[in-house]
Amino acid sequence: MHRTAPGDPGDRGPRADPAPAQHRPDDRHRTANQGWIDMTTPTVLRRWADSLARDSSRCAVKSGSREVSYRDLAGRVAAYQAAFERIGRPADPVLLSCADPVEVIAAVLGCMAAGRTFAPVDPRLPAAVLDGVLASLRPGAVVADTASREVLEGRELPDGAGFVRPETLEPREWSAEAWQRAAPEDRGYVYFTSGTTGRPKGIRGSLRAVHHFVDWEIAEFGIGEGTRVSQLTSPGFDAFLRDALTPLCAGGTVCVNPAAETPVGEGLARWLTENEVEVLHCVPTLFRTLRSAALTPGSFPALRAVLLAGEQLHPSDVSWWRGLFGGGKDLVNLYGPSETTMTKLFHRTTEEDAHARLVPVGRPLPGVAARVLTGPGDPQDALGEVEIEVPFQLLGYLGEDEWRGTATTYRTGDLGRFRPDGALELYGRRDQQVKVHGVRIDLGEVENALRSRPGVHDVCAAAVTEDASTALVAYVVAPDVSDAELRAHATQRLAPGLVPSVFVRMTAIPRTLNGKVERRSLPPVPLQRTSEATEPPQGPAETRIAAIWSEILGLAGVNRDDDFTLLGGDSLAIARLMDRVRYEYQVDLPLRAFLLDPTVAGLASAVTDRMARSGS
Repeated sequence: MHRTAPGDPGDRGPRADPAPAQHRPDDRHRTANQGWIDMTTPTVLRRWADSLARDSSRCAVKSGSREVSYRDLAGRVAAYQAAFERIGRPADPVLLSCADPVEVIAAVLGCMAAGRTFAPVDPRLPAAVLDGVLASLRPGAVVADTASREVLEGRELPDGAGFVRPETLEPREWSAEAWQRAAPEDRGYVYFTSGTTGRPKGIRGSLRAVHHFVDWEIAEFGIGEGTRVSQLTSPGFDAFLRDALTPLCAGGTVCVNPAAETPVGEGLARWLTENEVEVLHCVPTLFRTLRSAALTPGSFPALRAVLLAGEQLHPSDVSWWRGLFGGGKDLVNLYGPSETTMTKLFHRTTEEDAHARLVPVGRPLPGVAARVLTGPGDPQDALGEVEIEVPFQLLGYLGEDEWRGTATTYRTGDLGRFRPDGALELYGRRDQQVKVHGVRIDLGEVENALRSRPGVHDVCAAAVTEDASTALVAYVVAPDVSDAELRAHATQRLAPGLVPSVFVRMTAIPRTLNGKVERRSLPPVPLQRTSEATEPPQGPAETRIAAIWSEILGLAGVNRDDDFTLLGGDSLAIARLMDRVRYEYQVDLPLRAFLLDPTVAGLASAVTDRMARSGS
């Protein structure tokens, strides 16, 4: 049975046949559909070449004081294209592992021009995760900077695979016209995410799918020549393509943060202002750090829109933002799983959202249909699994991972329902996947990694939310293994963002009669927690630093020799810490100075020494 959601604009053109009945037996599905669009428009490569042809002297990428023109970027793209046409077979994918976003952008465009599949990864991946990526991908070429090569060169690569070294690659002559006329094969891309089996899961996507999103965002938000768009996403997430390719296809500028850590709070506010960013892409967790930046209604004069994706946006976020800027700076909620390539639904927030129970993810992009699959006899507003249908072919996963859908549909695993006005609301997951700080996490992978530690008898991972803050929590039965040992073990086996920040000790994990975890019986976890204190901070500097740590990590107290990362401090928490240090002590402390000794005592000593040298 098919019902149209209230407020549905209805079909406005031909639509692919719905998924066969065997994919959703006895389901009733309600639909929001925005009609099909013409997918014969220019490709991403061609749109970028059009921008290049119009004015090659314009700034393509801005990274601090470094500005890379469209002309200079084109020289790098041509060099990568030539390398990819020379190394490996055309059907073999290219692994990209670089810290410099400019090189990743150039390599991505070079792969498009050469008709090669590209697979960007975060260069900080643990060795065990990287081994899983290499085994699944079997790349024919690897673009790796010096730091990444040190990790990769000791690993087995397929026969004929070769390294491309960015630092030795010389720019080559290029022709915008040749790229405008080019029609290379669309071999797409691969991005890796968390997998239940403990190995990374490779999600495949097409360039046609990327263009569908890029074309929409350019039109929807008026991105054009000179528009400055933020790029704050790791190359290992598909949102990197959104941040980089959208402005480049419109003649705009990609604004990259040159620092090793993501700017947060006052640092993020300063970066947005200095770079005159007009469109900000980020996750809600990063957006919320701006609350500590003492903003005024006159802040960010260039900013027009904030586009948030990756995790839940709360009514309190809307209330705070609209209290500052009213409707003058759009706050937009985006939704879409990686399997369907970036955003597939969006919602421009309103004053009503500030007082609502939930902020909806809104309505589909042109050509996209969203359905809520429910059982027979369920009421119109019953919860069901969200299914998305797209106007291009979905490519599934690398290997034998099961695809939950058809050639053009994907069952997301998210639970949702349509509001009376036709906007879609989300109510969590039906499986074990969650999102924390915008990182999609398969709880089974976290549990498997912890179970591999001798002394761990049982474990259950969960995402716990308190006061709009979400943490990854591990309930463990491991009487003889300390928290520090558990974190160290997890850090060696899990990608960044998948290491639990809180460990809760249990004598047994509650289970149902059939052996499944009874999650409703897990004890509540206050995110204000205590560390294993042994020696308290000494002196004013250590005491103040410890207080900052406690606030950021949600700890009731910390020890002078506690390691920030072993207490659950991820990359975003480190960025927040460094921002607070700059603000409170008026010193610019390099990240490496902290990482050499990431303890309360070590940071206090580094700050004191820096202040003494600067005469503060």
